Amino acid sequence: MTCYLDIYAGDKQKYEEQDRLYQTTRSILIKHAQTFGFPTSPEELSSDQQDILRDVHKSSSEPLRFDPPPPLLAGRLIIELNQSPGLAKTRQNFISLCTGDKGFCKNAPNKKLHYVDCPIHRIVRGFVAQGGDVTRGDGSGGESIYGPKFACEKAGLQVTPHRGSIAMANSGGKSPVNTSQFFIVLSTDEKALAKLKGKYVVFGQVKVDDSESQEVLNKLDEASRPTGSMDETPAIPVWIGASGVLY
Repeated sequence: MTCYLDIYAGDKQKYEEQDRLYQTTRSILIKHAQTFGFPTSPEELSSDQQDILRDVHKSSSEPLRFDPPPPLLAGRLIIELNQSPGLAKTRQNFISLCTGDKGFCKNAPNKKLHYVDCPIHRIVRGFVAQGGDVTRGDGSGGESIYGPKFACEKAGLQVTPHRGSIAMANSGGKSPVNTSQFFIVLSTDEKALAKLKGKYVVFGQVKVDDSESQEVLNKLDEASRPTGSMDETPAIPVWIGASGVLY
């Protein structure tokens, strides 16, 4: 079974405002393009043509934007799930949270059991990126499809994590339990990886031979704060914009 997470990063409000200005500029251009013999794409206009369009638009105080804003989509993570029978509950929990087929949370009835729009709330440079808190979005909540929590499956505790491994973020202690929260390993350091083995249920791997997925891992790492920072929240907003099952 293979799932995907579409990762977005950046200032959504700023993007929407820049896109609004670009679309306004595009509409004005389309209206006057035939009259002036201009192309219909704002980014194709020369400096002189831009000045003419500004003159047409001079009655408005809003600036024109001739280039579309940079996309917020960082890319798609393709995640291959471990098919071990001993990971059946963990695997189904993740699949259903990717598809949203279980409806709403029991403890937070206004929140969907779905990863879409869920923040990646914690990124530690060169270590992990954590998300999946479907109830609170900040790491203090989360809920599984089985109820608030479910027990760790031993098969996943025996898996050696690597860069790109995906694991459940648990509550810690002698009897750790899982919710909807997960983390993706960003580290290649053997000492750091050794600290994870046996403590967290590893249930999948970001596709190794998919270049886009590997680049998203790099972008997640780059969205962290500087090494040594006590603040583990991302330097810019990062979230899951879409999720589901591929095959």
